[in-house]
Amino acid sequence: MRPERRNPFRSSLVIEPPWRRWALGVLAVAVYAGAFIPLYQVSGVGVSALSIFPVVVLAWLFGAWGGLLAGVFAIGLNVALLRAVGEPGWLIVVGEGGAEGSALVLVVGCVIGLLRDLALRLDRHLTDWRNAERALRETEDRYRILFERSRDPIYVSTPGGRIVDANDALVRLFGYERGELMDLDVASLYEDPEDRRRFQAEISRAGFVEDFPVRLRVRDGSLRDCLITASARFDTEHRVVEYQGSIRDVSESRALHELAGRRTRELQSAVRELEAFTYSVSHDLRTHLVTMGGFASILWSDHRDSLDEKGQEFLQRIVASGRRMDDFVQDLLTYSRVSRQALRPEPVELAKVLEESLSVLEGPMADRGARVQTEGTLPAVQADRTLLGRVVENLLSNAVKFVPADRSPEVRVRARQDDRTVRLEFEDNGVGITTDQVERAFRAFERLDPAGSSGTGVGLTIVQKAVERMGGAVGVESRPGEGSTFWVELEAARA
Repeated sequence: MRPERRNPFRSSLVIEPPWRRWALGVLAVAVYAGAFIPLYQVSGVGVSALSIFPVVVLAWLFGAWGGLLAGVFAIGLNVALLRAVGEPGWLIVVGEGGAEGSALVLVVGCVIGLLRDLALRLDRHLTDWRNAERALRETEDRYRILFERSRDPIYVSTPGGRIVDANDALVRLFGYERGELMDLDVASLYEDPEDRRRFQAEISRAGFVEDFPVRLRVRDGSLRDCLITASARFDTEHRVVEYQGSIRDVSESRALHELAGRRTRELQSAVRELEAFTYSVSHDLRTHLVTMGGFASILWSDHRDSLDEKGQEFLQRIVASGRRMDDFVQDLLTYSRVSRQALRPEPVELAKVLEESLSVLEGPMADRGARVQTEGTLPAVQADRTLLGRVVENLLSNAVKFVPADRSPEVRVRARQDDRTVRLEFEDNGVGITTDQVERAFRAFERLDPAGSSGTGVGLTIVQKAVERMGGAVGVESRPGEGSTFWVELEAARA
């Protein structure tokens, strides 16, 4: 930015502060008054013409009105001074040459004051012009910096299709030399001429376009997918004078988007095929397991007496293994259904879901003498009723299953609610789990009971999957020998 130069008019015509102008005016009058008497003794009455001196000074200090008033004041001062030297004061007006001299004093005061006012006005105009020129120059400098350093290609073109200005990014985009690019017809850069016609129609109608999609041809003949954002500059008759715009090359991002979409569709297809395969295999495997288990049960009931003690032991193992395998396959089928079934989020009463789950688990819980106690009120949550039922059933079953045989299972169910979420907790008196087991409690096929219970290692995985699909979170807090507290956090029911 260039330094501002000192204004010569303002330094010579405007004296600040105002008291300095008054001091100079009084000094000029005092000098004239003090010199009048000795000069009069030499020159006579004609010395009154020297009153032009304070008039000029006062007009220079105070402008047109100041000059006029200074002239009147000077005439009155001369009258007083003439009387002070013994001359009739009226001689300054009616004496020889008095009227002409007085008029000359008034005219000179007005003219000097007017010239001073005109000079100040011209000074203000010059200052305003210099400020405007400096502001315009600064604006042009900022525009040029933004124009040249922008990563997006920027151009200025005429309605006729000639590029009149372009930044380096535009030159790099099209691959032409700058001179070659300036000589090109813009229409030759469009793959489809209809795109150019639509672009011109839209920008002429609205004055601008934003992210207008086009395909542009670069020097090597390849095509680029681009988005143009531009505005039109109009003349006083609303005719387009030029276009100013930027071009964003989205070829690579569009190709990546299409590739990502294709890969996503392929992955979704593979997942669906895998889920269908898993479901089919699990269903067929369970069919054979049920058949095998049925025959093993018949063999045990009807023919165990014909087997020796070792044979009976082997047969019991076959029956037990078949049941465990059937439970495992059923859990796999449940996990598959949880992963695939459509969600129907709605307000669900936790107390109602707990009651239904206890009804389903009534037999196994009675066999173990389990007691379930609800602490406080259970609020409603926003969830899928079916998935939430599976979560509660699995957590209750888990709380009863992993309790030592010499201890009656006790489960405490409670809920904590804030403005947005509900945290449902299941506290048991089981064996508990260690810190390293907490980290893998929800992994598939992980069995945390050291004694080797009938668990399949899939139940907590089903819980986690169901809760995540409902947009919630699940976790566990536990210490070995002191029981565990499994918790589920879900969105509170919407009003």
